[in-house]
Amino acid sequence: MQPHPWGPQYPTLASQIAERQDITNAITSAILITDNTDAPGKADLANELSAVAPLFVLHAASDVENGTLVISALTRTKIGLTTTLHHDPQAHLRHTVLIARDAQGQIIVRHPATLAENTTRTSLDIPLPGDIANAIQTVGLANIDSAAALFQTGAKWQQRTVGIVVSSGDGPVLLSDRYFFLDRAISPYASVTYGTLASLLAQSPDILVATGTIPGLGSQQGALARWIDNGGMLVRFAGDSPNSPDDRFLPVTLRLGNRDFGGSMSWERPKHVLEFSDNSPFFGVSVPDEITVTRQLLAEPDPDIVEKTWARLTDGTPLITSISRNAGRIVLFHVTPWADWSNLPMSGLFVQIWQRLLPLASPDHRASPQIQTLLPPQSILDGFGHSHQPDPTVLALQTENDMPDPRHPPGIYGQNGQAVAHNLGPYLTGLDTPIVWPDQARIQTLSDSNQTDLATFCVFAAFCLFLLDTLITILTGASSRFQGYYRGRKMAKSLAKTDQNNGMGKHQTNANAAPDMPSRSTLKNLIILGVVLGNTALVLAGFGSISPAQAQAQDDSNSGKNFQAALHPRLAYMQTGVAAIDRLSRAGLSGLTETLRKRTAADLAAPVMINPQTDDLSFYPLIYWPLAEGQNLLSPYGSEQLNRYLANGGMILIDSRDREVEPARLRRLLEGVEIPTLARAPRDHIVFRSFYLLDQAYGRFDAPLWVDARPDPRLDGVASVLFGGNDWAASWVKTRLELEEYGAATRNPIDDITPRQHELALRFGVNLVIYALTGSYKGDQVHLPAILERLGR
Repeated sequence: MQPHPWGPQYPTLASQIAERQDITNAITSAILITDNTDAPGKADLANELSAVAPLFVLHAASDVENGTLVISALTRTKIGLTTTLHHDPQAHLRHTVLIARDAQGQIIVRHPATLAENTTRTSLDIPLPGDIANAIQTVGLANIDSAAALFQTGAKWQQRTVGIVVSSGDGPVLLSDRYFFLDRAISPYASVTYGTLASLLAQSPDILVATGTIPGLGSQQGALARWIDNGGMLVRFAGDSPNSPDDRFLPVTLRLGNRDFGGSMSWERPKHVLEFSDNSPFFGVSVPDEITVTRQLLAEPDPDIVEKTWARLTDGTPLITSISRNAGRIVLFHVTPWADWSNLPMSGLFVQIWQRLLPLASPDHRASPQIQTLLPPQSILDGFGHSHQPDPTVLALQTENDMPDPRHPPGIYGQNGQAVAHNLGPYLTGLDTPIVWPDQARIQTLSDSNQTDLATFCVFAAFCLFLLDTLITILTGASSRFQGYYRGRKMAKSLAKTDQNNGMGKHQTNANAAPDMPSRSTLKNLIILGVVLGNTALVLAGFGSISPAQAQAQDDSNSGKNFQAALHPRLAYMQTGVAAIDRLSRAGLSGLTETLRKRTAADLAAPVMINPQTDDLSFYPLIYWPLAEGQNLLSPYGSEQLNRYLANGGMILIDSRDREVEPARLRRLLEGVEIPTLARAPRDHIVFRSFYLLDQAYGRFDAPLWVDARPDPRLDGVASVLFGGNDWAASWVKTRLELEEYGAATRNPIDDITPRQHELALRFGVNLVIYALTGSYKGDQVHLPAILERLGR
């Protein structure tokens, strides 16, 4: 039983129990494993259960040292960061340590924290340099492994540099008056600098903000264009001039003049702002009704005006438009940044818009024409706060304002500038409110004192087995000496008797001079005792029916196989336990190995059959694994061996041999093996161009090839698992004799492989082996011209 990083749905479960009479009748007793804090619907569920059947409540003992700790908020400030800890009240001081880590998981900040007695929330202000604060990816608590005690940052955390373009003659009073609302909206989340266009471009900020006609644009037009093309974001506002800004560096074409409504000379009333559409980065932000616009820059009709519009008024006219330009972006607010055209700049909505806008200027973000509103999962947290790749059941996130659930667990969603951190801590409530259990419920506390540590007993048992094994060895050696001496004694008596009959007595004299030995019954008892004790030791040690000689022989055989595999690289195939399939796998890989010798520099030895439960897999660059009905199941140790092989850079080609290549089926058949998330291999995948230029994984059939959707960067992005159903071993066989033998053994003849299919399958096999041996080498050949140029120097 493992914890999950989301809150239980107590109200839903309580309503199901109340509405379903069949569930109520089936409950004879109920055990509720939970904590002692309150949560919505928790008490109602306990009352429902206690009314139906006897209720047993099991909750963990409270941690006297730390109690219950949750990171409920983490915000960026001008001097560093501020974090809020939510905890249960206790009558004594508590101490903990906040740990901040970077993208590589390295600790970059340790900060002690003291929780005052009888308090439920503690805020900590941590001063940090801007570069260190920007590098923070997660903040957690020491010695607490929980998703609620880990806070991830996302793209919004990164503090951007914003330059506001002003004229050289603008004084401080004018700047503070005109840009007051803009500065208040941006400065808590970014570093704001005022200056001329030339001076700001020299500093290379992330965002430039300009109002009206850009001052100093004439001499800096080329530099501004290059800055935008290289990833900069230009944000423009309407200005004081009654004329529209120049049409250079604008996302849309503007009409001459501006649109004025709501004034004394206009019949129109001020317009309100519509809710943001799903193609806008502001989607999900609520729009207050009191936001009005009295004047705006009006855009000319454009076929792409809908895609370019991020915010619009109730009459459909654009309020905020945007367009991507190479790696950068241009954004236009059709109102001024002060409050004469609209009250938007003085509202909280203006701050929320800038909170969504700033991350889009991420240094590693490259603008695209479409803004993602459905953010795909990049990494998710388990209940212990450990990050791992998402499984197929995790869906894309549309808004981070909802509590994590099974389809949207805590983690990072979206990429680059739109990466959003979905955290659990902010949604946990009731930590300071203990729950009141029903009077009929029986409460029991789970603690470490209820558990028994078996480590001491296991060590003692192992020591007893060692003594028993030593005793068996001594008795076995003694019995051998007794038997040899007994046979010698008997032979001496026989010779003495013979010599006595011949008149020669010296043999009898020597024989009579020999010391007395134990009787035959005593020797027999010792031998029986040794056999009994030896068998008992073997059973207790878990050796079963394997004798030491057989185990030694098996170890010698495995050592020899590993030695040969280390000296001579070779392909391997998985033992299935089905003789016909194992023979076909060997014949197919033999044909592929011979083709590799003839066409490439890969001189591989003959393929071997391996068993992960007994063989070392680390010597084989590629393992072919055919799936078959009735094949041997993997033991937990075999699954562990395979997982270690894949984690260390091994590659497995799994062949269902029947065209059925759904990854869900693969996980059912290979339960226990950590199969990564798989996706169809694109036509430009490296495996299709590592030696021959191919467009699919040719074999007996034409089923698609599935590979790692997100290969491990530690393995140079090379896929560790490839899955298909094209019966490659059959298509690699050199002669038809092996196919005929397979058909005769299985009553499933293989006679549908044409010479052209055989050739294409061999080419794919060559590509596959080269891919396993060289990795992403072919992917690096895009740099070949630069390498040749450098060598030419």
